[in-house]
Amino acid sequence: MSLRRRDVEQWMSHRRLPEELRRLVRQSERYNWAATRGVNEEMLLENLPEDLQRDIRRHLFKFVKKVRIFSLMDEPILDAICERLRQKTYIKGSKILYLGGLVDKMVFIVRGKMESIGEDGITVPLSEGDVCGEELLTWCLEHSSVYR
Repeated sequence: MSLRRRDVEQWMSHRRLPEELRRLVRQSERYNWAATRGVNEEMLLENLPEDLQRDIRRHLFKFVKKVRIFSLMDEPILDAICERLRQKTYIKGSKILYLGGLVDKMVFIVRGKMESIGEDGITVPLSEGDVCGEELLTWCLEHSSVYR
Protein backbone atom coordinates (compact mmCIF):
# COMPACT_ATOMS: atom_id res chain seq x y z
CA MET A 1 0.00 0.00 0.00
CA SER A 2 2.88 2.41 0.68
CA LEU A 3 3.85 2.46 -3.01
CA ARG A 4 0.26 3.21 -4.00
CA ARG A 5 0.00 5.84 -1.27
CA ARG A 6 3.17 7.53 -2.52
CA ASP A 7 1.83 7.55 -6.10
CA VAL A 8 -1.47 9.04 -4.95
CA GLU A 9 0.31 11.70 -2.88
CA GLN A 10 2.53 12.63 -5.84
CA TRP A 11 -0.49 12.81 -8.13
CA MET A 12 -2.41 15.06 -5.70
CA SER A 13 0.62 17.31 -5.34
CA HIS A 14 1.13 17.46 -9.11
CA ARG A 15 -2.55 18.36 -9.57
CA ARG A 16 -2.37 20.88 -6.71
CA LEU A 17 -5.47 19.52 -5.04
CA PRO A 18 -6.66 21.55 -2.07
CA GLU A 19 -6.19 19.94 1.34
CA GLU A 20 -9.88 19.06 1.78
CA LEU A 21 -9.91 17.12 -1.50
CA ARG A 22 -6.66 15.42 -0.52
CA ARG A 23 -8.22 14.36 2.77
CA LEU A 24 -11.20 12.85 0.93
CA VAL A 25 -8.93 11.04 -1.55
CA ARG A 26 -6.90 9.57 1.33
CA GLN A 27 -10.09 8.49 3.09
CA SER A 28 -11.37 6.85 -0.09
CA GLU A 29 -8.06 5.06 -0.57
CA ARG A 30 -8.24 3.71 3.00
CA TYR A 31 -11.82 2.47 2.48
CA ASN A 32 -10.85 0.80 -0.80
CA TRP A 33 -7.83 -0.84 0.79
CA ALA A 34 -9.94 -2.17 3.67
CA ALA A 35 -12.50 -3.56 1.21
CA THR A 36 -10.06 -5.22 -1.21
CA ARG A 37 -6.83 -5.61 0.77
CA GLY A 38 -5.11 -3.99 -2.19
CA VAL A 39 -6.20 -6.61 -4.72
CA ASN A 40 -7.42 -5.27 -8.06
CA GLU A 41 -10.30 -7.73 -8.37
CA GLU A 42 -11.17 -6.80 -11.94
CA MET A 43 -7.62 -7.47 -13.13
CA LEU A 44 -7.52 -10.72 -11.19
CA LEU A 45 -10.81 -11.88 -12.74
CA GLU A 46 -9.89 -10.95 -16.28
CA ASN A 47 -6.87 -13.27 -16.15
CA LEU A 48 -9.00 -16.28 -15.18
CA PRO A 49 -10.81 -18.63 -17.58
CA GLU A 50 -14.23 -17.31 -18.65
CA ASP A 51 -16.22 -20.10 -16.98
CA LEU A 52 -14.43 -19.47 -13.68
CA GLN A 53 -15.04 -15.71 -14.05
CA ARG A 54 -18.74 -16.42 -14.56
CA ASP A 55 -18.94 -18.67 -11.49
CA ILE A 56 -17.11 -16.14 -9.31
CA ARG A 57 -19.35 -13.29 -10.51
CA ARG A 58 -22.44 -15.42 -9.81
CA HIS A 59 -21.14 -15.90 -6.27
CA LEU A 60 -20.13 -12.26 -5.71
CA PHE A 61 -23.30 -10.82 -7.21
CA LYS A 62 -25.89 -13.32 -5.95
CA PHE A 63 -27.82 -10.39 -4.47
CA VAL A 64 -28.90 -9.44 -8.02
CA LYS A 65 -31.51 -12.19 -7.96
CA LYS A 66 -33.20 -10.47 -5.00
CA VAL A 67 -34.41 -7.72 -7.37
CA ARG A 68 -37.79 -8.95 -8.59
CA ILE A 69 -37.25 -8.37 -12.30
CA PHE A 70 -33.84 -10.03 -12.22
CA SER A 71 -35.24 -13.07 -10.42
CA LEU A 72 -37.40 -13.72 -13.50
CA MET A 73 -34.51 -13.62 -15.98
CA ASP A 74 -32.68 -16.57 -17.51
CA GLU A 75 -29.15 -17.41 -16.33
CA PRO A 76 -27.37 -16.23 -19.54
CA ILE A 77 -29.00 -12.79 -19.22
CA LEU A 78 -28.07 -12.59 -15.53
CA ASP A 79 -24.52 -13.62 -16.41
CA ALA A 80 -24.33 -10.78 -18.96
CA ILE A 81 -25.62 -8.32 -16.34
CA CYS A 82 -23.16 -9.57 -13.70
CA GLU A 83 -20.34 -9.23 -16.22
CA ARG A 84 -21.01 -5.50 -16.32
CA LEU A 85 -21.40 -4.94 -12.58
CA ARG A 86 -18.58 -3.18 -10.77
CA GLN A 87 -18.02 -2.97 -7.05
CA LYS A 88 -17.41 0.49 -5.70
CA THR A 89 -16.69 1.72 -2.20
CA TYR A 90 -18.06 5.09 -1.14
CA ILE A 91 -16.88 7.24 1.74
CA LYS A 92 -19.23 8.81 4.26
CA GLY A 93 -20.96 11.84 2.78
CA SER A 94 -20.68 10.67 -0.84
CA LYS A 95 -23.54 11.71 -3.10
CA ILE A 96 -24.32 8.71 -5.27
CA LEU A 97 -27.59 9.59 -7.01
CA TYR A 98 -28.96 13.12 -7.15
CA LEU A 99 -32.55 14.28 -6.83
CA GLY A 100 -33.66 15.48 -10.25
CA GLY A 101 -30.54 14.07 -11.89
CA LEU A 102 -30.42 11.36 -14.51
CA VAL A 103 -30.47 7.88 -13.06
CA ASP A 104 -27.58 6.25 -14.89
CA LYS A 105 -26.89 3.36 -12.54
CA MET A 106 -28.36 0.99 -10.04
CA VAL A 107 -26.73 0.71 -6.64
CA PHE A 108 -26.83 -2.57 -4.73
CA ILE A 109 -25.85 -2.07 -1.12
CA VAL A 110 -23.63 -5.02 -0.30
CA ARG A 111 -22.17 -3.73 2.94
CA GLY A 112 -22.70 -0.67 5.08
CA LYS A 113 -25.46 1.89 5.24
CA MET A 114 -26.68 4.87 3.29
CA GLU A 115 -29.66 7.21 3.21
CA SER A 116 -32.12 8.03 0.48
CA ILE A 117 -33.65 11.48 0.69
CA GLY A 118 -36.92 11.75 -1.23
CA GLU A 119 -38.42 14.75 -3.00
CA ASP A 120 -40.47 15.37 0.15
CA GLY A 121 -37.27 15.57 2.22
CA ILE A 122 -38.01 12.36 4.09
CA THR A 123 -34.90 10.31 4.80
CA VAL A 124 -35.09 6.56 4.35
CA PRO A 125 -32.26 4.46 5.78
CA LEU A 126 -30.86 1.80 3.45
CA SER A 127 -28.57 -1.10 4.30
CA GLU A 128 -27.26 -4.43 3.07
CA GLY A 129 -29.58 -5.97 0.48
CA ASP A 130 -31.30 -2.71 -0.49
CA VAL A 131 -31.25 -1.31 -4.03
CA CYS A 132 -31.37 2.23 -5.44
CA GLY A 133 -32.04 3.21 -9.03
CA GLU A 134 -34.52 0.48 -9.96
CA GLU A 135 -36.38 3.11 -11.98
CA LEU A 136 -33.52 2.94 -14.50
CA LEU A 137 -34.35 -0.68 -15.18
CA THR A 138 -38.07 0.07 -15.43
CA TRP A 139 -37.40 2.89 -17.89
CA CYS A 140 -35.11 0.71 -20.01
CA LEU A 141 -37.67 -2.07 -20.18
CA GLU A 142 -40.48 0.34 -21.09
CA HIS A 143 -38.37 1.79 -23.93
CA SER A 144 -36.98 -1.50 -25.19
CA SER A 145 -38.23 -3.05 -28.40
CA VAL A 146 -37.52 -6.49 -26.90
CA TYR A 147 -40.43 -6.23 -24.47
CA ARG A 148 -42.98 -4.63 -26.80
